Amino acid sequence: GDNRGSVFYEENIMSSCTGTAMCHEGGGRNYNRFLIAGVYILVVVGFLKHADILQQYNNYNKNGATNFGVPVPSSTSATAHAGHHIRKNNQAPSVCEAFSTPVHIFWKQFESEIKEAAVKNATWYPEQQNNNTKFRDWIDQLFRDHYQSYQVRRSAIHPPGLEVTLKLLEIISKRVNYLRDNTLSALAAPPLHILVSGGSLTSGMSCGINHVGITQPGLVRQYTECAWPARLEHLFNRVLFQSKEVVKVSNLAAGGVNSEAGKALLEYHLFPDAFDQPDIVIWSHAANDSQEKDKERAYFESIPGFVNAAHNLRICDDHLPLVVMNEEFFGQNNDISGAIYKASNWFGLMGISQRNVISHKTFANFDNDDYVKSIIDAKGKHPGMGGHIGASWTVFFNFISAFTDVCDYRRVSSSPMSITSTDVVAAKSIGPYKENDYGDISSEWKEHRDNIREMCLLSGAQEQEASTSELQSPCTYAFMVSPMPPIRTSGDVGKKMNEVLTSNTGWNAEGNLIWNPRAGFYAKEPNAHFSLKIEASIKTKYMTIMSMKSYGDNFKDTNLEVDVRIERKGDVAAAATAEVAKSSKYEVTGYHETRTSIHVPHKFELPDGGAEIGDSIVVNFRLVSGSYFKIAGLAFCRY
Repeated sequence: GDNRGSVFYEENIMSSCTGTAMCHEGGGRNYNRFLIAGVYILVVVGFLKHADILQQYNNYNKNGATNFGVPVPSSTSATAHAGHHIRKNNQAPSVCEAFSTPVHIFWKQFESEIKEAAVKNATWYPEQQNNNTKFRDWIDQLFRDHYQSYQVRRSAIHPPGLEVTLKLLEIISKRVNYLRDNTLSALAAPPLHILVSGGSLTSGMSCGINHVGITQPGLVRQYTECAWPARLEHLFNRVLFQSKEVVKVSNLAAGGVNSEAGKALLEYHLFPDAFDQPDIVIWSHAANDSQEKDKERAYFESIPGFVNAAHNLRICDDHLPLVVMNEEFFGQNNDISGAIYKASNWFGLMGISQRNVISHKTFANFDNDDYVKSIIDAKGKHPGMGGHIGASWTVFFNFISAFTDVCDYRRVSSSPMSITSTDVVAAKSIGPYKENDYGDISSEWKEHRDNIREMCLLSGAQEQEASTSELQSPCTYAFMVSPMPPIRTSGDVGKKMNEVLTSNTGWNAEGNLIWNPRAGFYAKEPNAHFSLKIEASIKTKYMTIMSMKSYGDNFKDTNLEVDVRIERKGDVAAAATAEVAKSSKYEVTGYHETRTSIHVPHKFELPDGGAEIGDSIVVNFRLVSGSYFKIAGLAFCRY
């Protein structure tokens, strides 16, 4: 198996029993051996046959040029000949033909590729990953002892729906066909795009910590390659697609971000420039949400709010994006597990829990540091390299399982559902979360579906989604600090704030990219104040302030007063005499008793019905008590 670079390979399965014990031994007592061997050969041949179908997508000729879709003939390869009848007239085979092998066979057959993908993202120093025998032995042990298929299967909380999974396979198929024939339109075949939202664990903090002597990656590289979302992209593309970009993962996680802040990121499209619409949104906020003091609000308002914001990224699509609830391993807090199951079940989401794979072993031996390190490398809320490798394997396994299950259903079902049907309530259209099913649920869901369709028509999103894959911002002005561009450093924050600042005393853009204190707009003296003025480019009705709440002594008794008013376009008198204009005052606190630091969005309605295009939004910020405050984002938006 070491010569296979990915799932797409061809292998000579012809062999001879000459010289083996089975050839020489006779008698009826060997009948069972032949029977078992025969069944085994049939299983392997069947698997290799379907692996060859995937290979047809991804073969290369001897000169290194792409030769997608053309099987390489071989007089000794049974699988090469077996694949010829699948395709005719140079047509691409169905992706579902490739996912016809049971997932446990897939997992075993491609164990070496799955482990090798983990090795490649471990360090910046190739000689270490190539020559460190202890490291490679540990990867083998980690997979063998904790991530066999029967163990990883424990992670499945809830499967994704049929229709949305078929759509994902359709996207993969189009992309692979484009790579086979690059005369096709690249715009019509973008990579499958996965957006990951989470806190510091997901962003990659501590992901380089290990017990086998591998030099930790640099702080910046933690976020780009070491964290499990980067490993997930590498797994997909290396194991399935010979390192071609068929799957793209965007890790938008940032330290201190909970579901409420993640919702704001999605709702206001606080993404890097030219950010493509996601096909999958992975929620990974369990570690921070579980620290919330108001658990009821966090679990049954903030999480459903995040799900709705994710679904509304493609409000005119009945199925995409698929939302995945992903529970990483983050120590011994587990009261959020029930909330993840409830949300997955109610909204028909995909639910995954790495905790279910390793928690029993880890908790039972928590006083044995060496044993715990062999699984996650670091205790607490920020597991090390082993935790991130395991998280990527777990998520990858669940997607392979989902693709296999849906393709199998499609083959055997006598009446497969249509993904274009408008008569049924798609899982994405399910109404607001309820703790019980009392009442006329069917009517409520259909009403919610109709409201979404009306929002689609009113927003004009249908035309936007059809004309471009890029997301259109619903905001006049918005930013949020994250490890990804465009706002990631204190310089970025300062530049963005200077676009709208009209006065400033005592506030500064400062902080670090990775380590604490992170980049933001800080006040560090009493009575610090600043003012800004923003001209509305779209109808703007709401203001959101993303600020830090913490338990630190410097955050005690901190209160920020916010005074906002609207100056109407051309209204010179109102601009000259500000007291004439309608204004509103709000207050934001910086302290809480929960033993963690998180970023919290505070959403306020703008006065006087908001700003029309051309109006000006004038806001004054003043620290009225305390001497320390951090703003990590601002948004002035349509909703």
